[in-house]
Amino acid sequence: MSDKRINQLKFIVSMFKMSMNEFNNVMGPESIQTIFRLIGENQGTAIEKRLKEKYKVDNWTPEKLSELLIKDVFEPAIGEDSAEINVTGNELTVKIKACPFHKAGIKIDDKFYCTYTEGLIDTVSKLALKDTEFKTELLQSEGKDCCQFKIIIN
Repeated sequence: MSDKRINQLKFIVSMFKMSMNEFNNVMGPESIQTIFRLIGENQGTAIEKRLKEKYKVDNWTPEKLSELLIKDVFEPAIGEDSAEINVTGNELTVKIKACPFHKAGIKIDDKFYCTYTEGLIDTVSKLALKDTEFKTELLQSEGKDCCQFKIIIN
């Protein structure tokens, strides 16, 4: 990547960080978390549809969903070996080891971006696996070494 492009991206990140601070001052954290949750849900809907069409999936299995989320969603966004999904019986454990927001130098302790990830994973799993329960177990924004989510298929 060229130095010019890197400087452009640094500028965009800087503007994003300043914008988020002002949004928080004007709207408050609950509103921003709701917005990011909705963005995540919309992305989750689009991702499930895209994966279903791209890989010609008629019926999702937990294993197939896990494989494609890692390969086609998480790895392109956060890098190889930065996420894993383990399937045990009717439970999926999603572990995300790298936070793209934190890596970009964005403050994450306000949990705005966590709600995006929660909305995305919860929505994809509900659409693909139908009757599911979603639970957040660990968050990097709370000082943990990874984010971990549990999906239970009822």
